[in-house]
Amino acid sequence: MKLEIGFFPNYFYSKDPDAGGLFPFGMEEIPSYVFSMGNFYLPKCNENFVPNLMENIQAFPIYFCAEFSNFWKKEYEKQCQKSDVKFKYLYQEENRLISVAAVENMSQFNLIFPLYISMGSSNDIVMWSTNKDIYSVEERVWKGNLEGKRAIVPVVKLDKKVSLFWIGYDGDSIIGLTNNDAFSTYENICESLPHFVKPALCEIYNKYEDSDED
Repeated sequence: MKLEIGFFPNYFYSKDPDAGGLFPFGMEEIPSYVFSMGNFYLPKCNENFVPNLMENIQAFPIYFCAEFSNFWKKEYEKQCQKSDVKFKYLYQEENRLISVAAVENMSQFNLIFPLYISMGSSNDIVMWSTNKDIYSVEERVWKGNLEGKRAIVPVVKLDKKVSLFWIGYDGDSIIGLTNNDAFSTYENICESLPHFVKPALCEIYNKYEDSDED
C-alpha cells in the first residue's frame, strides 16, 4: 500500500470550525503537529491499515466522535449494539446528532469502523482520539463556506499524550492532530506504520501554496 505523508503549516487552520476547510470542528488549542496521510480512498484501501496503525501506537481505548444526520441514526445505534460499543449523544436537534462512542479493543474496532468509513467518506464528521474522551460541544462562529454563522459544533481538547485522527473530505485522507512528539517528523510517523505500507514524503502543500499565490 502506497501512502503520502505531509505536514500542514499552522496558518492552514484555526481553533474555529471552517466549513469546507480545516477543520469542520472546534479546538480548545492549536496542536503542535498536523499531518495528512493520503493518496488512497479509505473505503477501498487495505482494510488492515488503520487497525494495525492504531495497534502500533497503542491507541486503545479509542473514542470516536461523529456528527451525522438522522439518515444514519438507526444504523449507527444498531452497529453500536451489535459491536457492544457504548455511546452517548452530546447534542441532538431535528436532523443533526453529535455522538461519542468508546471502542475498547480491536474486535470492537473492526466491527464498527466500516460504518464510520461510510459516514466519513460521505462528508459527515468522523474523528477519533487515542486513550481519552476529549470531546465537548460548544457554540462557535464558522469560517469558510459558512462564514459568520453561529452553531453548536464538536470541540476537541488535546493534551500531550492524546492524538486525534479525522477522516478527510470524500474519504481520501486521514489527518492527524497531536502534541505527541512521536508524530513530530516524517521519520517518526513512518516508524508507526504497518509493515506493508510504502510511505513517501508529500510536497503537495507547497504546490497548493504556489497555486494560491497565482
